[in-house]
Amino acid sequence: MEELICYFNGQYMKESEVKIGLWDHVFVWGGLFDTARTYNHVPLFWKEHVDRLFQSCRAAHIDPGLTPEEIHNISLEVFKRNKKILEPQDDFLVVQRITRGSSPNIAVPPRNPTVLINNIYISPLYEAMAGFYQEGIHLVVANTKHPPPQCLDTKIKHSCRLGNYSAEVEAHMVDPKAFALMLDINGFIAEGPRYNFFMVKDGKLLTPRRVNILAGITREVVLELAKELNIECAETDLCVYDVYNADELFITATSFTIHGVAKFNERVMEKPVPGPVTKRLFSAFSEKVGYDLVQRVLDYAGKG
Repeated sequence: MEELICYFNGQYMKESEVKIGLWDHVFVWGGLFDTARTYNHVPLFWKEHVDRLFQSCRAAHIDPGLTPEEIHNISLEVFKRNKKILEPQDDFLVVQRITRGSSPNIAVPPRNPTVLINNIYISPLYEAMAGFYQEGIHLVVANTKHPPPQCLDTKIKHSCRLGNYSAEVEAHMVDPKAFALMLDINGFIAEGPRYNFFMVKDGKLLTPRRVNILAGITREVVLELAKELNIECAETDLCVYDVYNADELFITATSFTIHGVAKFNERVMEKPVPGPVTKRLFSAFSEKVGYDLVQRVLDYAGKG
C-alpha cells in the first residue's frame, strides 16, 4: 500500500519521514487535537472541527502559528494528496495535532509550535462497525470518573487522556467488545472516552449538559436533525437510574456516527435496537451526508 502523505511543521512529507523531538510537549505536557472525516470522499463539517480546535488552542494558551483558514486549507491539501490511493468504498479521518513545540528545559518555553496533520483509513473499523450497526453495542459504566471542569475545562480537546483509556480498559474487563460510559464526580452521566451519549424516554431525546463534556460535532448535528424532525430534545442531568429506564440508548462520534445500545451494564434492552428515534436520526444523518452510511459499511465488510 502506498504510503500516506502528511503535513508536519511547514512541509508535506511521507508519514515515515516525520520526526518528533524527544522533548516535544506532546510527550512532556500533552497537546491538542481534533478529528474530522470524509463522507463518500467528501470533507464535511471540517470547518466546525477546525473552529473547535482553535477554541481549544485559545483556552490552553497555545498559538499554533497558523490561522483557522490555513489549518483548514492544509487539511484539504493533505486529503487531496492522499485521495488518489483511497478505495472507492473507504473514507479518511483527518487528524490535526498541535503542541507548544519542543524544549529540553521545562523552564524555557518552546520557540515554535508543532503542527501535524495526517489521514487515517476508516476501513479498519468497518468490520467491528458492521456488527455494532446490526446488533448494537454493550455500554458499561466505568469506575474511572470524568474529570470535572473545575480542574481542566472538558471542552478542551487535549491528548492527556489516560483516564479515558483507563475507563475503556475497565469496560473491556466486563466485555472485550464493550464501550465505556463515564460518570462525573457527582454521579451524573458525562460521556464516553471518545463519544457522546444520548437516550430516549417517551419519545424525548435527552443528552448530558455540555458544561461537563466535550460537545462532539456529530452530537451537535444530531441535535440539529432532531429539531428538524420535530423530536423534542433537552440537555439535562442524567443518572444511571434514568439510563436503566430509557426506551432507547445510543452514542455518537465522528468515526462511526451513531451506534445503538443493545446492552447496558450487561442488561439487555427490552426493546429492539436500534429504536425508532435512533433510526430516524441515523436516516436523516445519512441523507445529510448523501449516502447510506450503514449500507456502505455492511457492503465493505461483506455483510450487506
